[in-house]
Amino acid sequence: MKFRLLSVAALLAVAGFAFFHPAKPVLAASASLTALDPDNDGTADIAEAKAAAAKVFTKLDPDKDGTLDAKELSGRVDEAGLKAADPDNDGTLDAKEYETIVEARFKAADPDNDGTLDDAELATDAGKSFLLVVE
Repeated sequence: MKFRLLSVAALLAVAGFAFFHPAKPVLAASASLTALDPDNDGTADIAEAKAAAAKVFTKLDPDKDGTLDAKELSGRVDEAGLKAADPDNDGTLDAKEYETIVEARFKAADPDNDGTLDDAELATDAGKSFLLVVE
């Protein structure tokens, strides 16, 4: 009888703990997502992507002329991508042109069109291509 009473008490204690402390799934975010996600919601949206890209643009522009040439892009954008994103055909990308690439790669990495990227989407080829321009 004591054993049964103790068993019921233990079961109630565990149930009570679970009620007041519901289990939350713990998902480890990648370092890339953590860096892109200042609001810590587990996803990166386009505003967060653009903010990260602006920082990258500044870092890649050591001569501070406001443009990135093929050398400064250091493999983040191939020759065809540079040409496609360069409507004025000056051989460089300004911040607005660079942002256009970021937006296009974000959209390509977001197949469910929910406006956010999670770790699974960043792990795809399109996600990796996107990360090249924001990291």
